[in-house]
Amino acid sequence: MNPDQLTIHDRLHALADGQLGAEQTREVLAQVETDLGLQKELCEIQRIKHLVKSAYPLPVLRQPVRRPPVWQQAATVALVFGLTFLAGAGSSHYVPKLWQPEGLTLENAAAHDDRFIVFVDSHEPAKLEKALVKAETLAEQVEHKDGSVYVVTSAEGIDLLRLGETQHEGRILQMSEKYPHLRFVACSNTLYSYHQRGELVALVEDTEVAPSAVEFVVKHMRDGWRYIAI
Repeated sequence: MNPDQLTIHDRLHALADGQLGAEQTREVLAQVETDLGLQKELCEIQRIKHLVKSAYPLPVLRQPVRRPPVWQQAATVALVFGLTFLAGAGSSHYVPKLWQPEGLTLENAAAHDDRFIVFVDSHEPAKLEKALVKAETLAEQVEHKDGSVYVVTSAEGIDLLRLGETQHEGRILQMSEKYPHLRFVACSNTLYSYHQRGELVALVEDTEVAPSAVEFVVKHMRDGWRYIAI
């Protein structure tokens, strides 16, 4: 897709996903700086990304994810705008599902919920392994409750589903066959960034593609899905 064909809404989500090049990032931020509506929209996207990172506390602490320079630039601008947003300049009807039953852990999660999103944006082997373990655990727990589990990949995390990079193709195919309610999703913004660099990306069979990982997560959280970050 030609960058000029992307709407500003799409570009804001691509910016939040860290998938714009330096020049495109500068162009989008220039627009944001002069448009209060875009400032609020970007702040809302960043706010939701922050909230979902803590929406489902797990027993094991996660190491902070290292972001590329483009992400750092976008995050800095979003932080400045976010001070205004958090002070009350913006408002939203969306309230994420942050209530936590006492003693909630991954092992008993399905007792409280039956729809989960496991999100991974790192290609660190330990995190990819953890994502698959958690996804399979949840898929098994909700199997008899008509529940669903999505594994959503973005940025470096897409290597989990990228042929030629993933070491888990066979395992993913087996999991998908065993649990029809378990699905794997790749972020289109990430795929587009590879396309811009002239790289062709082939994905594990039956992988679904979402326009934006952030937007996908937000939509499902609004519908009551529980979010788990790796």
